[in-house]
Amino acid sequence: MATELGHGETTEAKTTMARLVGFTAYFTGTVEPLDRWVATKPCPVRFLNACCRGFGQPIFLNNPISGLIIMVALFVQNPWQALCGILGLVVAQLTAMAMRQPRGGVDSGGVAFQGLLTGLVIPALTGLLDWQALLLLPVALFAIFSVFLSSALGNLLGQWGIPAFNLPFNVATFLFVAASGPTHPYFRPAPAGPQVGMMTVVPNATDQPINWLMVLSTIPVGIGQCYGCDKLATGCLMALAMLICSPTVFLHGVIGSILGTLTGLAMAAPHADIYAGLWSYNSVLTCASVGGFFFVLTWQSHLVALFSAIFAAVVKGALSAVLKPAGLPDIAFPFCIAAGLFLLVTSESKLLMRVPMDKITWPEDHRRKFKPGGVADVPDGEALEVT
Repeated sequence: MATELGHGETTEAKTTMARLVGFTAYFTGTVEPLDRWVATKPCPVRFLNACCRGFGQPIFLNNPISGLIIMVALFVQNPWQALCGILGLVVAQLTAMAMRQPRGGVDSGGVAFQGLLTGLVIPALTGLLDWQALLLLPVALFAIFSVFLSSALGNLLGQWGIPAFNLPFNVATFLFVAASGPTHPYFRPAPAGPQVGMMTVVPNATDQPINWLMVLSTIPVGIGQCYGCDKLATGCLMALAMLICSPTVFLHGVIGSILGTLTGLAMAAPHADIYAGLWSYNSVLTCASVGGFFFVLTWQSHLVALFSAIFAAVVKGALSAVLKPAGLPDIAFPFCIAAGLFLLVTSESKLLMRVPMDKITWPEDHRRKFKPGGVADVPDGEALEVT
């Protein structure tokens, strides 16, 4: 009888756990119940869902709830900048639909987020952070370009099994800044000063004492800079969005921000740049992408992610030294370079496993489906690629 009671308690505990897991599916990961519901709904509903998901895609969050939190965070940063980002997102989503891009990428916002970033960063780079209607034209135009670049670069880099990351946005935005030039009467680069966001040129002062409270604040600020935002409250909201969708992404994002900041200090970078999070965001993106998103999370992939975060910060320093004298931004090119190179790393260890591009969801799901050892627990029994 005691055995039966113990068995009953075990069964009840498993049932309770299953219910809890089922409940969390409504707001964590990719929110699969919503995905199934939206799949049968009309185009406007799918469009709205894709746009909400697109807000989170720059930091690897395919989650509409996290996306809505990030949208609120963008308005906390700057309403005009947020509206430019939304314009870029909507235009890019419509362009992707008109081009009949693969439905999976369109419905997840995986294409439109390039336009979102283009719309957010162009105002930050030009310093036009107040209402300026003329800026809407290049935002919309280069958001369209980002979709074409996304398709082209995705096909090119896909031959090596790596994604395009946010490289299309980087190329489109860099071309705009380079083409408009420093003497353009309407779209000149932002003036020096730490207040204008992502790629600001600040005084080269390293002789002042380190303000460790400011260094601590760079952890969330570095996350916000992934969107070209430098307010502490904005970064905190974005960190919350990461935590809701995937604790693994959140953990590696925080670690990446810390490592990027410390690398900047070690390389005697200007303190104002460090405090503004400019040395953090490339490491945030690189560490989060390598540590569980594109690699299955194991102790080995976690270690690789830490090194990749430091490497991204070093690349940022090198590119800044080359591009800054010419008045050009490095944007997130360091992330694309570092993450791309580290995803191409090969190993005979079965603990370093890259997730197939067509099976990417979120890190916790990768850990559950793809067991360390190289065998994937998937319906078709396909083995996971060991890099």
